[in-house]
Amino acid sequence: MAKQKNSAADTAIVNAFLQRDESALSLIEREYGKYIYKIAFNITGSGEDAKECENDTYMRLWQSIPPDRPENFKAYISRLARNVALDRVKLLSRDKRIPSHLTVALSEIEEFVPDSFGVEAEYEARLLKKAVDGFIRALSKREKYIFICRYYCADSVSDIANALGIGTTTVYRELDEIRKKLKDKLVKEGLWNENGKS
Repeated sequence: MAKQKNSAADTAIVNAFLQRDESALSLIEREYGKYIYKIAFNITGSGEDAKECENDTYMRLWQSIPPDRPENFKAYISRLARNVALDRVKLLSRDKRIPSHLTVALSEIEEFVPDSFGVEAEYEARLLKKAVDGFIRALSKREKYIFICRYYCADSVSDIANALGIGTTTVYRELDEIRKKLKDKLVKEGLWNENGKS
């Protein structure tokens, strides 16, 4: 599968970051501010927290480009925004304020997610990431959209259904089928067994 190339606007933004041009921050806000906010809001469930995550994402972009030069800028932003928002949720969890919709979405795939982060678990997490990335690339366009919206952007099933013009039952069924395919792939690659991760 060919890698998605950056648009002219994305290339201009990346070049501004690479040149340490502060206009990059206003460019990214204009082009992707609402997108970053939506991802953060879907995960945190709070407008205030989402705005803080949006600003933190801009800061992380400034800190990571350079040395990074993203080949797919939108995917790069999505990953950063999601990680910033999940970090925020971890902070909220200390006060037991985890948004219930996020708990539900993550519980659907928790059997595939490592629950500890020692050296061995970190290595396993890298293998798992590589396997999941390959799995996602092999999905159909619609399956990929559903999987990413649900598990990367924490969109609700009803939002996904509305965006695709299908029923929520169809989305639930397709999510179930995608999870089964993911489980089969991980079992085949020795990254998961019936008793949990190998």
